[in-house]
Amino acid sequence: MSATLHPARDILNAELSLLAFQRRVLALAEDSSTPLLERLRFLGIVTSNIDELYMVRMVELRRAAIDEPDRVGEHGLTSVQRLVAVEHEIESILGALAQCATQCLRDVHASGVQLLSWQRLESDERAALTQRYLEDIQPDLLPHAITVSPGHPLPHLPHLGLFIAVVFRAADGARTQLAEHELPTNVPRFFAVPGRERAVIPIEEVLRANAFRLHPDAVVEGAHLFRVTRGGDLPLSDYDGGDMLGAVALATERRPHNPAVRVEVERTMPARAGELIVDSLRREAIGRDMELTVTTVQIVDGLLDLRCLQSLPLPPAGAAEYAPQLQRAPLDSPHGIFAAIRAGDLLMHHPFDSFDATVVRFFQDAASDPTVSAISATLYRVGDPSPIVDALIAAAEAGKQIFVLVELQARFDEIVNVRWARAIERAGGRVVYGMSGLKVHAKVALVTRLEQSVLVRYAHVGTGNYNPRSGRQYTDLSLFSAREELTADIASLFDAFDSASVPPDALAGSVLLAPNQLLRSLLKRIHREADHARAGRVAGITIKINALADTEIVRALYDASQAGVRIALIVRGICTLRAGVVGLSENISVVSIVGRLLEHSRIYRFENDGSREYFIGSSDLRPRNLRRRVELLVPIPGAAHRARLDRILQNYLDDRSAWELTASGSYVQRHRDGVRAQDLLD
Repeated sequence: MSATLHPARDILNAELSLLAFQRRVLALAEDSSTPLLERLRFLGIVTSNIDELYMVRMVELRRAAIDEPDRVGEHGLTSVQRLVAVEHEIESILGALAQCATQCLRDVHASGVQLLSWQRLESDERAALTQRYLEDIQPDLLPHAITVSPGHPLPHLPHLGLFIAVVFRAADGARTQLAEHELPTNVPRFFAVPGRERAVIPIEEVLRANAFRLHPDAVVEGAHLFRVTRGGDLPLSDYDGGDMLGAVALATERRPHNPAVRVEVERTMPARAGELIVDSLRREAIGRDMELTVTTVQIVDGLLDLRCLQSLPLPPAGAAEYAPQLQRAPLDSPHGIFAAIRAGDLLMHHPFDSFDATVVRFFQDAASDPTVSAISATLYRVGDPSPIVDALIAAAEAGKQIFVLVELQARFDEIVNVRWARAIERAGGRVVYGMSGLKVHAKVALVTRLEQSVLVRYAHVGTGNYNPRSGRQYTDLSLFSAREELTADIASLFDAFDSASVPPDALAGSVLLAPNQLLRSLLKRIHREADHARAGRVAGITIKINALADTEIVRALYDASQAGVRIALIVRGICTLRAGVVGLSENISVVSIVGRLLEHSRIYRFENDGSREYFIGSSDLRPRNLRRRVELLVPIPGAAHRARLDRILQNYLDDRSAWELTASGSYVQRHRDGVRAQDLLD
């Protein structure tokens, strides 16, 4: 019987859990044992993650607070309370981010790099930088008045662009005026100081010192940096079910004009200047018949947009960054990749098994192999450039049958995906753009090859995207197989992509498919483990995923815990389950691993009274994965492959640097030092 949940107690807030993950990433930047360049990189990662949170989640939270302020969510908070809690935690993280950046810059200075202000320059250095300003910067700085006066067109402030707001008066005693100037994107954020080795100055310092040149007939009182974040929505308002490609391309072109959701300003900016910027954005939104949810500026201490710190000229010492990641090339076989797969399933663990030498090679060999007649693939985030898409284009041009499902609504990758879809079509490939009302998130490919007059199919199923850059920076798993049971399922899925508007309810074999099958299949297995435990049989669940936020799954895991099932969860980011609560979840443990690699692999293991089941695939345990996306989990047979997954899972569970989720809902790191799973992984 299902447990009765008390939302405020038993379900953690998803946004606060996501922010807790940002805290764990920030801890890597705060850790002095992390190489300095990597600390700066982690600062940039947290900055980018907070940007994206504003672009997507904060828009949703603010709308909910306006439209349904008293609505209570599954976490027990009203929409307004939820928004206030998230905003408060963001402010706390931004404060910690600024403090960490300050300490990192001290360590940058200790490494021999000087970050100077204008006041610390010698007169000849100022003269040289002023000359560079006049030649390379000022010609691109067109002033735009920010004013409430009629007749002045509103300047468009591009998304995540950096701007200098110049406060000036036409004459002494005249009213204050404000003009904004966008920083050129073709010049670096830091300028080398002439004559000094490893000495730099931020571009805003040079601009501030020369702001009087922008308004030579006025009295300039100050110049202050600011940045605007715009919403990331991609509304397909013009899509009528016909030209999906054109609708996404058009909507993507409109995205830069979405309403602002955040305005960051330097602490020195006068309050009135910030008010004028927000008012300008409000009038812009009204003019475009859009809703503006930002009402105040966000004051920033120190540098804006900490992603810039990675460009500081640190000395080329090996200790400044992680040692190169060692990668195996396990498919270096004289008989070729297809012979290796035909001999038995291959399980790869990236980046320890080279993504380029396995997944990319799979596509490239298929494209160049004269016996390959057809290649099918799903493309979600493939990167630019993309050797995999290049291989598909070459195969299409060579006359092979190419069928590709390109997910056009992979957020923030739409422009790249539209371009690749058009390129594959021009080469002669067949392209479809998803399924009605669903995102296709499954990572799967199928190659058909003629061998001794018989067509043989080869499948690849992965936990990560077909993106070589991700393949080097994320941990992921790949299964290559020529087993008929699996390849037949994959072929049926591609047939559905080609001919139907909805995915099949289920596939004939043992592959688990969302949205119509996966949720009930996982619930069935969780309930089965609970039955085993009640009967005194061997029971247990071990799952490694990126996120857990589906309340029905959480409820089932609580029930299983109360039945005596030992449940070990490795959850990188969002986790709304509360672990270790007596009477509710005392048999559940949750750990999170953060490190040099982004944890991205998904593994599911069920003890099943000694007959263990193993799955890998694309799906996390969030409502969107289980209910609104096409996802795939595939079973992993074979004692050797299962033993490898056991070792991988155990390494994560034993990681000395792991963060444990406590019964209070907070995370506590075991140790900063010690054996890390990412250094041991099989």
